[in-house]
Amino acid sequence: MTGAHNLFYVLAAVLVLATGSVCSVIVYHRGVLAETHLRKQLWAGLSGIVMALGIWATHFVAMLGFRPGFVLHFDGLTTLASALIAMAGFLVTSQMLISSMTALKRAACALIATVTVSAMHYFGVGALKAAALIEFDVAYVIASVAFTFAFFTITYFLLSTTSRNRNLLALATSMAATLSVHFIGMTAMTIIPMRNFTPASWEIAQATLGVWVILGVGIILFAAFVAAFGDKLIARLRFREERKMSLLVNAASEAILIVRDDGRIVEANDAAAILFGTSKEALAGETASDLIGLDPMAAASSAVSEHHLDIGSEDVPVDLSVRDLEDEERGLVAVSLYDLRERIRNEAHIRRLAYLDQLTELPNRTAFQKALQERTAAHAPTARNFSVFLVDLDKFKDVNDQFGHEAGDAVLIETASRLEAAFGEGALVGRLGGDEFAVLYPDGENVDALLDLAAKTVSILSEPIRYGAVTIKCGASIGIASAQMWEDPAALLKAADRALYVAKDPDHPDARFYDEELHAQSEAKRTLEADLERAVREEEFVLYYQSKVCSKTRKVLGYEALIRWNRPGHGLVQPGEFIDIAEQSLIIQDIGRWSIYTACEAAAKWTEKVSVSVNLSARQFMDPGLYATVRDALRKSGLPAHRLELEITETALIQNTMVAARILEQLKKLGVQVALDDFGTGYSSMRFVQQFPFDRIKIDKSFILSMESDKKALAIVDAILRLGSSLSIPVVAEGVETEAQALQLLQAKCNELQGYLLSRPAPLAEDGSVLARLAEAS
Repeated sequence: MTGAHNLFYVLAAVLVLATGSVCSVIVYHRGVLAETHLRKQLWAGLSGIVMALGIWATHFVAMLGFRPGFVLHFDGLTTLASALIAMAGFLVTSQMLISSMTALKRAACALIATVTVSAMHYFGVGALKAAALIEFDVAYVIASVAFTFAFFTITYFLLSTTSRNRNLLALATSMAATLSVHFIGMTAMTIIPMRNFTPASWEIAQATLGVWVILGVGIILFAAFVAAFGDKLIARLRFREERKMSLLVNAASEAILIVRDDGRIVEANDAAAILFGTSKEALAGETASDLIGLDPMAAASSAVSEHHLDIGSEDVPVDLSVRDLEDEERGLVAVSLYDLRERIRNEAHIRRLAYLDQLTELPNRTAFQKALQERTAAHAPTARNFSVFLVDLDKFKDVNDQFGHEAGDAVLIETASRLEAAFGEGALVGRLGGDEFAVLYPDGENVDALLDLAAKTVSILSEPIRYGAVTIKCGASIGIASAQMWEDPAALLKAADRALYVAKDPDHPDARFYDEELHAQSEAKRTLEADLERAVREEEFVLYYQSKVCSKTRKVLGYEALIRWNRPGHGLVQPGEFIDIAEQSLIIQDIGRWSIYTACEAAAKWTEKVSVSVNLSARQFMDPGLYATVRDALRKSGLPAHRLELEITETALIQNTMVAARILEQLKKLGVQVALDDFGTGYSSMRFVQQFPFDRIKIDKSFILSMESDKKALAIVDAILRLGSSLSIPVVAEGVETEAQALQLLQAKCNELQGYLLSRPAPLAEDGSVLARLAEAS
């Protein structure tokens, strides 16, 4: 061996073998890392070809260094056929290993590689063409095959997709297997020189074969090496991009599955792992249709929105969408699954907030009206056997003012609990707002039973409520309306509200059912409201005037304007019959503005330069436009401001004392006079006299009418007169009807009188002056 082989070629053969083996492993590793099955097979096939050509080149480079002592030539066809044998065998082994590395496959690959290398070597030896006869020693041939199989077995059992050290050892044993078959096989060969051998049809000289082998194999190995490292670089760049994409995908709130055209999941994000309660690695390889309950490839061509997943024992609603990914090679689709459970919970919470009163946890106004609408729509009027109770607490504002809003909240919570207990499970109790509650009760026929239940409820709500160290007592009023009388839920509620309004009247029981009688009264009130609106438009109102006189001389000091209504078909209507209705319907503001303009215009034309008084209702006094109305009326009429007096009741002041003080301050800046009307009938009259800048006090006529027979009334009148005197505020006595009353008031030093004794209210004369009989009466 040492004498017949050139050492340079032997070393060159070993170098070629090492290079080919390394390139083969590198290329094979690219196949292991490939994403698709096709790419794995292509890289594995290339690895087998590189391995085969490396071994084949090793064999022929070593044979080029063989020097038997005479000229050798090579048969081109045999040389080429030996290369094909090597490639065929290692293509088979590479394809077997790329799919899986079981022990059986490793052993089979070792056997195939041994047969391939042995066949390639001994068939390739036949490429030698020389004037000689080649013979083989069987023992050496068997030894070469045995050693080759042993080394290949070690090689294939060492191969690993993860361990570099094992792969390095596998490279060494693979080279040992190839060198064993070649050099032991060459040792087994004996060449006997002979003459007259027939030359080959395609004969290649040693030098020519050497150049071809070295250049061809070098180019192939270099190309494989560059391809492997180029693909590795591309894969690394792709990995970076995929890493960025993965970070973006994992940052998404919805679960995302990347599915292959065969229905297998190749990638999943963190949200998907959380949704399905497993890891991303466990999801990879799963069949998407088994996981989500539909074929994503089929869903990609149709619109899918709301879908339900069966995850464990839970039915999970999701918003599902499928879209194709632009990857023609892999045919991928992205399945997006947005978990709707949190949104559904939030929507339920929002609905709960929208339909629930947060303080009492009763249904709120919206929820109650919705339930009433559904109950009304479900049955015809004759079959609606239910009723509506409206419950309003009495003096609840006093509770807040005296004990604070926390105490008021405690009262509302306790009221809600008592109402639910009083009406039972079949009723729907709701809070409409403030201290107003409503009950939908499943009985609309038995009026007596409904009134008994309402009376019982009022009694329950009137029981004291403990709040800390104090005891709070609130009464209640209840209005009831039956659904059998109304088709419209709004009309039903309005009927109950009208019944409640009557129930709150001190002269009526605390519970009232809306019956035909009350309906007739309500219709009359509604008609009156409509007529009042027309009266404002058609100017059907007229002002009557009643004089105020000096108690000593009976000289007229001024006139009070009193409104009357010339109602068509009814004659002259007194204010007591329509003022309350006008106050409730806001028409009072239009009436009040008309009164101010009309009184100022009339007084400006009087020859007597006396004052005119106009009464302001509570609602009109709190009108933001009052100041502008008074100023404009004075400007247009030319009446001096000091000749206009505005009479205000205590009711107007008690609603909001701070606002009232600001309004009075504005009016006083105009120069008008302000009088406190009906003094002595309220709870805070003394405080108001001290707090507000009044120019005159008018004693309520109830004290004047009873002072002849009631010493207490006379004492009150006397006290008021003394109060006015001490504060330098003139006092007017209203309702004077007898000379005895006038004499008593004169003796008590009351300077101004007003009443039927002195004059009755009368309209203006045609010339615009106060009627003559008024002047005569004065």
